[in-house]
Amino acid sequence: MLHSLLTLIALIACLIQLCYAVFFALSKRRDNSNINAIKIPTSVIICAKNEAINLQQFLPFVLAQDYPQELFEVIVVNDQSTDDTAEVLMKFAAQYPNLKIITITKEIVKTLPGKKYALSKGIAAAKFEHLLLTDADCKPASNQWLSLINSKVKSQKSKLVLGYGAYEDHPGILNKFIRWETAHTCMQYTSYATAGLPYMGVGRNLAYSKSLLQGLESDVAFQEIYTNTPSGDDDLLICKIATKDNVAVCLNKEAHTISVPQKTWATWWKQKTRHMSTGKYYPQKVKSLLALYALSHCLYWFVGLFLVVMAFATKPDSPFSLWEIDCVVKMPNYLTRLIILLFFIRLFVYWLNAAHWYKALNEKKLLLFYPLGDLGWALYNVFLSPYIFWKNRQAWK
Repeated sequence: MLHSLLTLIALIACLIQLCYAVFFALSKRRDNSNINAIKIPTSVIICAKNEAINLQQFLPFVLAQDYPQELFEVIVVNDQSTDDTAEVLMKFAAQYPNLKIITITKEIVKTLPGKKYALSKGIAAAKFEHLLLTDADCKPASNQWLSLINSKVKSQKSKLVLGYGAYEDHPGILNKFIRWETAHTCMQYTSYATAGLPYMGVGRNLAYSKSLLQGLESDVAFQEIYTNTPSGDDDLLICKIATKDNVAVCLNKEAHTISVPQKTWATWWKQKTRHMSTGKYYPQKVKSLLALYALSHCLYWFVGLFLVVMAFATKPDSPFSLWEIDCVVKMPNYLTRLIILLFFIRLFVYWLNAAHWYKALNEKKLLLFYPLGDLGWALYNVFLSPYIFWKNRQAWK
């Protein structure tokens, strides 16, 4: 009875996973961004809290974009920093006239949690209609970042552009898994956006027009969620303002941003649990599809791997074995063999699909790590999913 139940679960999980594999494989990965597109006036917004070292290292890459100086400004919001952030910004301001500094002093009582208050001040100070968001601890992959992201807006209805936020390549399992999970998340949200179901992006590489924000302050239901959730300055907003007609995806490797990854499992876990709290506010259809994918993924690994191991570890008289006894003759157990075949077919299809996505995202070094990352993501979901319902602390740093 147990064998039959587990076999049925593994069979259904594999089939569901293969359906999602087709969905991800058919999603658009090639990028037709055009550096020579018409330049759009843009305000780049960076929120910074105790980021003196990162600003010193990465802000020059933002300020040195190959873009007409009169058509872009860089706004850095110094959110009650206690380090040398103010001094670093003043030095840059003396060199770059298009750098604007907004300072939130310690005396100010913030009316929004996390970095949302700083972001709101940056948006209010922006003189241009089009906004491009990034973080203080990351840099653009090239000096064409601004041109490539904005090229998605030039001849389209798109007022919102989802970019890819990569992480630096460092030694160690944690770094590999962070990069694996980041690429995997990008595959999901860009595929959904291409299919007309946008639900998230990353605030370190995200562009949208101010006009999309009109009316949000008077939207009571949205404000109730937005003002009481510490994270979600990116995905909560996208869930509200993005549609199948106004969103575009930019995956060009020169339009990526590259961030400093977490160095320890504890700091990474703290970051992930804070971000996880916004998932419960996604549109119901998206939540259902994401949950079905994650559940079938976990069942594929835990039940499927169990059946594969048992097939080789048990004797022929066991229903889990590769063999079954017919009288005294050993016969192939075709049901067990079918499950094993489906298990490895699913793994091969996803591994092949990952190769195509890694090529598009310039993450080809992750290819050999793929199976371990995929198994790790199953464990990740089991331990992290309870935090969807957890109310996190209100501070962003």
